[in-house]
Amino acid sequence: MYERLRDVPALAEYPSRIPAPVWNAWRRYWRTGHRQTCFGLEELPPMSLLLDEREWVLVDSSLYDLPILCWSDFRDEGRAALHEPVPCTVRQYHQGAAKIRDKALVLMAEELEARLRKKSGAR
Repeated sequence: MYERLRDVPALAEYPSRIPAPVWNAWRRYWRTGHRQTCFGLEELPPMSLLLDEREWVLVDSSLYDLPILCWSDFRDEGRAALHEPVPCTVRQYHQGAAKIRDKALVLMAEELEARLRKKSGAR
């Protein structure tokens, strides 16, 4: 768990869904042995993503890694098909978080796919 989440109160918490392409990219990356990872989002500077098995946290690196969004409580058990989204819980820690939520997920999937391609030697 990202320890800073305990220090900052969430402004909102609600059920949501992780789009299937994003979840599938994460699972493929996770199965290569990467149980947690961190990387910056070039299209959303100074945002960074901290990913582990239980939660994904978007932080603002210019504000001492202040959490902006957190996706957690992933419920992928019993998922019948790869094209189905995965239910989760989202917590927002910043008033502008909803504006970048979907973009952050897309950028996350793109980064993970690029890392998988690089690892496999594909271009």
